[in-house]
Amino acid sequence: MISKPPIWGVGGKGMEVKVLFFGVLLEVTGTGVKHYRDVNSIADLKIRINDDFPEIAHYNFRISVNSEITDNDLLLKTGDEVALMPPFAGG
Repeated sequence: MISKPPIWGVGGKGMEVKVLFFGVLLEVTGTGVKHYRDVNSIADLKIRINDDFPEIAHYNFRISVNSEITDNDLLLKTGDEVALMPPFAGG
């Protein structure tokens, strides 16, 4: 039987997103970058991140997808770059 390659696109098996951690979240996770496979949405990704880094639940942060801050539960697609950013002050 010949297996088919994964279908790259929105959600599902084989997709991968890149997650960037900034500020205190970088310290909490011990990394600035982590790749997640097979996540469908921001909600799904949050669950996976909380499973990997339970302490992150104690911090407030904003989420951006491809450099645009979002409060919505977006569907993710392969190649998306998701950034988790704690509050910051200007100066």
